[in-house]
Order: sequence, then C-alpha cells, then structure tokens
Amino acid sequence: MFETLKHIVSENWRWRRQVWGLAKIDLVRTYRGAALGKVWLFAKPAVYILVYWFTLSFGLRSASDINGKPFILWLATGVFPWFFMSDMITTGSDIYHKYPYLVNRLKFPLSLISTFYTLSLLMVFGGMMVFTILACLLTGVPLSVYLIQLPLVMALMFVFWLAWSVMLSPLSAISKDFGNLLKTLSTPFFWISGILFPLDALPRIGRIIMAFNPVSWCVESVRDCFVNDQWFWMQPKRFLPFLAVLLVVIILALHNYRRLYTEVPDVI
Repeated sequence: MFETLKHIVSENWRWRRQVWGLAKIDLVRTYRGAALGKVWLFAKPAVYILVYWFTLSFGLRSASDINGKPFILWLATGVFPWFFMSDMITTGSDIYHKYPYLVNRLKFPLSLISTFYTLSLLMVFGGMMVFTILACLLTGVPLSVYLIQLPLVMALMFVFWLAWSVMLSPLSAISKDFGNLLKTLSTPFFWISGILFPLDALPRIGRIIMAFNPVSWCVESVRDCFVNDQWFWMQPKRFLPFLAVLLVVIILALHNYRRLYTEVPDVI
C-alpha cells in the first residue's frame, strides 16, 4: 500500500511540469472556439445561482440573510463548489474514457490523468472564488479573517476528489455499468447535501449521516470562509467524519490502482 502511494507521488513529482501543462491545455480546450472564451467558465454557474435565488426568494419565499450576509452569497458559496464536485462525480470517476489516447501511451502514468483533470477543475473553481471575493468587495459585503483558510479548504478538496478519481476510474474503465451508475449519483448528491438548504434543518439522524457526506463538508467549509465566519477544523462533528471518509477513499484508491492499473489499457 505504501509502495503504491510512494509510486504515485513520485510519478506526479517527476511529471509535474507535464501535469501543469496538461491542466492548462484541458482548460483552454474546453472553451476553444467560443467567442466569449473564458466567460463561459462563470456563465453557467451564474445562471444557476440566479435561477435558484429567484425561485427561493420569490417563489418559495424561503430566502433570508444568513449570519448577516446576503442569501445570494450563501447560495453562491454552495453552488460554486458543487460545479467542481459534480464534474468529479461524473467525469472524474470515469476519467480514462475521456482520455483514451493517454491511457494507451505506454510511458504515460495513469495516475497523472486524474491529477491534471482535477487540477484543471480546481483552477476554474479558484477563479470562481476570486470572482466571489471581488463581488463582495464591490457590493460592500464584509469579508472576515476566516477567508484565509480558503486555500487549505481547496487543498483538502483537491486531495479528496483526486483520490476519488483514482479510486473509481479503474472500476469504471472495466465496467461501463459501474460508470453509468456513478453518473446517476450527481443529482442525489446535489439535493441531499445542503447546497440549497441549511443542514441544521435536518433531524439529528440526518445531520449525523450528512457528516459523512464529503459534498456537504466541502460546501459547509467554503461557507465557513464567507458566511459562517468560523474555522472549519473547529467543527469536529463535521471535520473528523470527513477525515475518516478521506482516509478510506485514499486506501481504496491505492488498492484499486495497484490491482487494476495494468488492466485498464486492455479494456479502453
């Protein structure tokens, strides 16, 4: 197990320049040919946020300021992380089918595919966070010292979803049914993870279950930076279950990669 971890880390370190280059290429290629270019990185999330805000504010009349911050900021800090995570749940868990030409290159390490794809999405997410900060400054919404923990939150999100991709991609490569099953998880995760409602509204058993939901932890931790004004590591009822899930995912990722990475090129 530790040998596999050492092998993956050393591969990513040796190929770090290629990983960074591939991440940038993947980001550019996504919107190549579009007249508005990188504007589309923010257009889709912005439309979703406005639709949810309008529905909750005027349709359901359930929107109100949270901790003295505008409801739309609370909503944005849930939807922006979700777009990063939804891509990891769907495409990230079946990444080898997205880049078959890299899988079949004999000297290209498979672990790098998950790394540069996750990094590419993280750069988009980082841009969304910068946009959120600028929007707060321009509209007079106060930012607190708790914002300095955002890079650490993003780093933990990167590690978790990278491990998620490494864990599930070999299984999805071998079984298309498994890959299709994973893609169906995106919608349930969205509706149950507290993106559109506060988790405190759930009964006690619901809050306990959601403590082991990584999507909920990521969303709440980003909101800790902007809205809740608290350190995420000072919430042990949320942070410790997340660490437990992270450890399990890393162990399974190393196990699946060690057992299946030699078989993946044969089935892609």
